[in-house]
Amino acid sequence: MTQQDYSKMFSCPHCGTIGAIFLLKVTGSQILIKQRCPTHGGRKYVVPLMKKDEFMPYIRDAVFRCYKCGQEAIADYVKVKGPWSLIRCSCPTHKNKLPFYKIWNSVYNEISSKELEAQPPTEPQPTESEPTVGEQKEYCPHCGTPLRGIEKFCGACGAELG
Repeated sequence: MTQQDYSKMFSCPHCGTIGAIFLLKVTGSQILIKQRCPTHGGRKYVVPLMKKDEFMPYIRDAVFRCYKCGQEAIADYVKVKGPWSLIRCSCPTHKNKLPFYKIWNSVYNEISSKELEAQPPTEPQPTESEPTVGEQKEYCPHCGTPLRGIEKFCGACGAELG
């Protein structure tokens, strides 16, 4: 696929507008995306996980958009809950009256690196359970599934762990 094909994939098939991605989940070897065009409503589609790096600019652009009007928005509040990052964006028109977006944690960490530089750090969130001495709490870099640290492959997505 060419870059133009990728941009069409993330645009509304009816009007070409880039809507807000309000749910992004890694499932096996695919990324499930739910996106909403402000004019034509929601749609659901999947993209291959192995092409994730090529899609990142388009995903970043669509996540940081207003759910109601499609304007660029800023992540106003982020809460980590399990494998998810719950994001509340704020747009110039609708302020912070937008719903939470559920974005898979590992993907949000990649797309938010530019956003974090411009924003003040958020309060640290309590973890599920702190690791004991000598034990590390690890997560799959591809899907965010908690690992024990001894696996060679992720049990959820099948990715090879280095």
